[in-house]
Amino acid sequence: MAVTYKETAEGTDPEEIADVLRIAFGRGENAFRSVKEVFENSSLVVFAYDGSRLIGAGRALSDGYDWAGIYDVGLLPEYQGKGIGRELIRHLTDRLKGQHVFLCSVPEKVSLFEHLGFHRSKTAFTYVGGSVKDGFFLPEGYRFEEEFYPRKPFIDNGNTEKKTKVGEITYKESPEGIDYSRVNAVLSKAFGGHERDELKTKDAFERSQKVEYAFADGELVGVARAVTDGKEQAIILNVAVDPAYQGFKIGWNIVAKLAARLDGYNIFLNTHPGAVGFYNRPGFRRNRTAMCYDPVQMPEEVAKGFELPVGFRFPDEY
Repeated sequence: MAVTYKETAEGTDPEEIADVLRIAFGRGENAFRSVKEVFENSSLVVFAYDGSRLIGAGRALSDGYDWAGIYDVGLLPEYQGKGIGRELIRHLTDRLKGQHVFLCSVPEKVSLFEHLGFHRSKTAFTYVGGSVKDGFFLPEGYRFEEEFYPRKPFIDNGNTEKKTKVGEITYKESPEGIDYSRVNAVLSKAFGGHERDELKTKDAFERSQKVEYAFADGELVGVARAVTDGKEQAIILNVAVDPAYQGFKIGWNIVAKLAARLDGYNIFLNTHPGAVGFYNRPGFRRNRTAMCYDPVQMPEEVAKGFELPVGFRFPDEY
């Protein structure tokens, strides 16, 4: 058996991909009907072949800078346990170096991903609406014993003059006329005051398939964006509100409006420990099996706010 890998969808039959994924995931003939569209719209793809036979596939969405998600990594059963699945993942993570890479594992594969360098995330959420898949989410409002370890940059230093009232708040989903220097300033203020690259911010927002902006009395005060595959998966990113305007439900309205435009998608969002409480309420559910591959090793005191220790298992997983 000489397994080869291909990192382009060119020349690959979409129905062949769908058949492999249906068998790999034990799904019926109506599953993976959008495989052509979602693989074409993915940032990265990888395929495994035994000779000319397609035996495995995987794909990833990325914003091209900091954040990525891996999806639909499947392998025919007779080829499992031979390291081929690991190679599919490696082909994707190697090309996503420098980015935070997320995936949602099935419970029985958590150990595999830990061996590949992934950590179980504490800060990952999915916008579920009214449907919840058992085994993949924690109870609504769930909190870990060690909870809320905000990184110092996210702690309000007391220098922000909070607004006690605001005038008309409006929302916009078009990038037309957006001042990206102001977008950059909102992100910087909301995420600890660190200097950010305005050109990178502009490019990241322009690359995103969905954007949402909030204005108070005509001034841009809130932003968010999402990268999607156009059909099934979406990652919400950069949800930020100028600290002076926080407390007026602007952030939640931005997220709700963005999610409404992604109806039918599986919507993933990762936050920082200090914002867990913002999402830990109806509408979002905390992911039980989300795994993260970090570009650099975080200091232990920081990491425990974002990740569970390797080997952590919930009582019903033993």
